[in-house]
Amino acid sequence: MKKIVEFFHKLFLSVLIVGILSFLYISIPATDYSLSKSEKHFDSTEEFVLVYSDYIGKVVDIKGEVTLVDRQDSVYNIILDSEFCFSLDSSELEKSVEENDVIIIKGRFTGFDAENLFEPYSFTYCSLQ
Repeated sequence: MKKIVEFFHKLFLSVLIVGILSFLYISIPATDYSLSKSEKHFDSTEEFVLVYSDYIGKVVDIKGEVTLVDRQDSVYNIILDSEFCFSLDSSELEKSVEENDVIIIKGRFTGFDAENLFEPYSFTYCSLQ
């Protein structure tokens, strides 16, 4: 009888510890990259192209000329220098952006896709600087 009580006591403690650890893991908030500081500033898209592989998954800001502004529902896609695609929520766009404007935009570099001929460099969690 004593062994059964001891077994249930250990089982209860194990379940309690696993439950607490699971709750703590699940309740950790996700990283908000739009509030993160930029790791590096690039004065041109050409400068970024030379070292892009070092910045996958990191937040950077890039200066460039707007070649296209495309709105799809509440998301704006801003193309810089015909190669860099920045996706912004309409709430992040505080001022009007037109083609041929020179802007600095911050975003998390998600990667390079050689098969996407028009916008091979993609960014998310973007904001204008």
